[in-house]
Amino acid sequence: MRCLLLLPIFLGWCLAAVHAADAPPAPSCVLVMASFEEELAAIEKLAVPDPARVETTTINGVTFRSADLGGGRRGVFFLTGMSLVNAAGTTQLALDRFHPRAVFFAGIAGGVNPKFHPGDVIVPARWRYHAEAAYFNETAPGKFRLPDWFPHKYANFGMIHPDDVQVIREGMNKYERVPAFPADERLLALARGAAAALPPLKVGERVCQVECGGVGVSGTVFCDNAEYRKWVFTTFRADCLDMESAAIAQVCWTNQVPCLVVRGLSDLAGGQPGKNELEFLQAAADHAAQVLARTLQADAAPGVSPRN
Repeated sequence: MRCLLLLPIFLGWCLAAVHAADAPPAPSCVLVMASFEEELAAIEKLAVPDPARVETTTINGVTFRSADLGGGRRGVFFLTGMSLVNAAGTTQLALDRFHPRAVFFAGIAGGVNPKFHPGDVIVPARWRYHAEAAYFNETAPGKFRLPDWFPHKYANFGMIHPDDVQVIREGMNKYERVPAFPADERLLALARGAAAALPPLKVGERVCQVECGGVGVSGTVFCDNAEYRKWVFTTFRADCLDMESAAIAQVCWTNQVPCLVVRGLSDLAGGQPGKNELEFLQAAADHAAQVLARTLQADAAPGVSPRN
């Protein structure tokens, strides 16, 4: 009898869990992410009104800070951690917990396109992996033994033969190769407008560029090799290179949630004459934060006007 009395309560819990898992995006909630503390602090300083009530919660060791952004909007700020795996895991965790309507990321990256310089800001329209690849035996200098099943679509870098990642999401019945994952077009347009409205971003006396569009690439390695960087540029026509963004874009693509990634260039990967000291790290982080903060101001929930 006791079991029968408890059954409706148990079923209610189950239904509540199902509804929570299927909850639509919250119209007022956006995720705002960075990979390390200095980047996130720069974003929060500009994006969170002062004073603002900040609520903190910790899930699986990750600290999430929720703050009022004005206009009925809330931002959930947190660190993804460095690397593709950390970024994918924390992004999915946050999507499942907060059901945001959009995802934003800002931080530093290495430059790939030689027309850009430290302090410039890149907001790519597409993200792809540069190191999703197969390593093959060399049979003679510059010659490699490739199996018939491997799609030799891109130029190799020595034994490294790149490939597109295989993915699946709702509406697909099998894994398929996808070359790149897009930024949201509306958010990209807002970033263009935000960049145009900003005062000039400078490193010393040089006015920095803000590029909205093009390709960014990500991998599981910190790239400080000029020859590899040149190959990445030639092969993928990429503007910047990092260790998180493609994973974030893939997770958002899988969950069909709009995303935008803003990257400030701390260096031209492998282009410095000596050790890579990342001397422009703070300037790059600050410039990316300024572009993202202004974009957040322009991104109001549907039917809601931002206060600031």
